[in-house]
Amino acid sequence: MCQVPLCTLIMMLNTSMQFLSKNNLKTIVVDFTSHCNAMCGNCSRNIDGTTVNPHMPLGHMDMDTFKNIVDNARGVEEIIFNGAYGDPLMNPNLPFALQYARKLKCKIMIHTNGGIGKPNLYRLIAQELRNFPQGVITFSIDGLEDTNHLYRRHVVWKNVMDNAKAFIDAGGLARWRMLVFDHNKHQIEQCEQLSKDMGFVVFDINGGYTFTAMDSIVSEAVEKFKATKKEQERIVKYDKKHLDNVERLEKVLEVGLEKGCINCKWQRKQKIQISHTGEVFPCCYLLSDRYAKNPDSPYAKECNSITWPNVNDMSIQEIVESDMLTQPKENRFKICEVTCGEV
Repeated sequence: MCQVPLCTLIMMLNTSMQFLSKNNLKTIVVDFTSHCNAMCGNCSRNIDGTTVNPHMPLGHMDMDTFKNIVDNARGVEEIIFNGAYGDPLMNPNLPFALQYARKLKCKIMIHTNGGIGKPNLYRLIAQELRNFPQGVITFSIDGLEDTNHLYRRHVVWKNVMDNAKAFIDAGGLARWRMLVFDHNKHQIEQCEQLSKDMGFVVFDINGGYTFTAMDSIVSEAVEKFKATKKEQERIVKYDKKHLDNVERLEKVLEVGLEKGCINCKWQRKQKIQISHTGEVFPCCYLLSDRYAKNPDSPYAKECNSITWPNVNDMSIQEIVESDMLTQPKENRFKICEVTCGEV
């Protein structure tokens, strides 16, 4: 028997079916551009790692759009520049965006493959991030020189190392996040040691099982990872999270996707996703369906049947307090049944 989450009960009692109240919005995730230097194998922005997704409009978020976000983000605790369709460092406005966001006095997280631009850009970003309570760049580095490019196609290893070093040497806080596949599982220890030698403050492994098209070998890789007790606990905790998620989905599939209840992860974490054009989504999963590789999929069709609100037309407060993010039926999209369904 599925217990209805508190947030869902609140929404059920609220006739407007608002996604969040304006005072409860804590994190804004910004897809700052749809341009990228890489062709990662299972990324939403390309077809089979070879061709740019023709259904995705190419462009950068302009400063007027970003200012509309910041000017209506009072009380927000964190802005994340993520890479749903592009790498934030491809947008030349990033340093100016950071300058403008200072007024929020919030945490900043930037995700990048690290292969874009020259070291001076990373030194500049490190300098800008000092103006925030916490500013971190997560470098997605999947192995060493002989393996990183196998998934992060077209990313030049030397550029990654030079840029990461420049950022860290300039006082920047850096996190190394490694996707583990069969081709790089033997390098986890070496990557962690290199991250320590370079001055990364965090080293994380993430599973290639995130992408169903890839071969999952994380459990085997974890066994080979000779870590300290603290690090082992961290890895086991992550692996358990994955196994729990698999078990959750198996149970939902047994009873039927449409019969599970929705326990929205992003609603619980009080987050919203904004595209480079300013459209606002309840989560990154729906943004991925917005310009899906297969526009005829039921997920893409449902997502594109909706007119999503835009920060250039109305304030974030108006959007999250309305029913615009809970369409078409009480915050239950088809993709929600897969990502957040429970029994």
